[in-house]
Amino acid sequence: MNRYIVDSVSNGTIVYFIIRDTSNNSIVPLPTKYLKYKKNLGRKKNTLKNIALKLTWYLNYLEDNKLTVNKVLELSAFEQQEHFTSYLHFIRAGRHTASGKCPDNNTANGYLRNIFEFYDFVILEYDNGTALKVLRDSTFVYTNSIGLRYAKTVKTFHGYLPKEEHHAKSITEDDLHTLISSAHTKRDKLLLLLLEETGFRIGEILGIKYTTDIDFENKKVFVRYRETNPNGAYAKYAEERGAKISNSTFDLLMIYLTDTTELRKNTDYLFVSESGPSKGKPLTLSGVNSLFERLEKRCGISGHSHMLRHYFANERRKAGWDMAQISTSLGHKNIATTEAYLNVEDDELAEANDNYFVESMKFVDINDFL
Repeated sequence: MNRYIVDSVSNGTIVYFIIRDTSNNSIVPLPTKYLKYKKNLGRKKNTLKNIALKLTWYLNYLEDNKLTVNKVLELSAFEQQEHFTSYLHFIRAGRHTASGKCPDNNTANGYLRNIFEFYDFVILEYDNGTALKVLRDSTFVYTNSIGLRYAKTVKTFHGYLPKEEHHAKSITEDDLHTLISSAHTKRDKLLLLLLEETGFRIGEILGIKYTTDIDFENKKVFVRYRETNPNGAYAKYAEERGAKISNSTFDLLMIYLTDTTELRKNTDYLFVSESGPSKGKPLTLSGVNSLFERLEKRCGISGHSHMLRHYFANERRKAGWDMAQISTSLGHKNIATTEAYLNVEDDELAEANDNYFVESMKFVDINDFL
């Protein structure tokens, strides 16, 4: 049985995640203080819960190996390398959870980076000059768009698992049209169209209030962060962004609002459950998952909401949007995340090369060489 677990406390309006020691039912001070530190930096509820889970996995691993955070800091460089490499393989083998689910190399590496961030906090908190011996300074030099060169030094660990290529899961245009055609209600069709046209996360879509988050005059839909949505939906970051929708989707939106006035009389959320015990209440993620299961039974296409987000990114790239525009629309903090969403096929690259060669032929006359 795991000794350390994630728990939460609330002061009525704000939820704080804590790490609890089940052997004596006490709060573990240092990791709990780290979680509060992360919350003060603006990390949101689900992000904090994920960080807390990763901390418990590591703390239980330390317990099983008769180690503590302070003891790890005192280990030699060789011993630290062995410790963190072993933990990495422990995670990769799926031994950190009861489910035994094995994360891929990239995910396992990410979990270890989270632990290194925790150690950074511990070192700053103690302010005793102790540092992890296995982390090395690496300097990267890069040039910005106007030719200025910059150097950035970061801490790296030379024990990460080999990086695996990420294959973005998207959906074809034909399959998307089939899904929309197979949706029986205006709500379901509208949900699919908004996912495709805005690139919003499903949590952002489910958090839309038609009373405050839609600019009817300019046909725009907005994402606004709230921690108190009754359906558990939320925007990932505390920032606002909007997306314009097509005329046809806007027309469907207006028809849907008119037809469902009675259904939505007790809520101002755009999407609500249409049947069952939760009828008239804000639609939940499980409700959306059930929708995609129904669609798969009807048309044989297996899909989920995030595939439409990938579709949005790829279609905008093909339409000539630059990476910054796509990244901003998706609400990404890092363009590298956006790059992982994009599928560039070999035949597309070949066609681009052919087009380039045709354009560049004006610079070369083969007759000059004959």
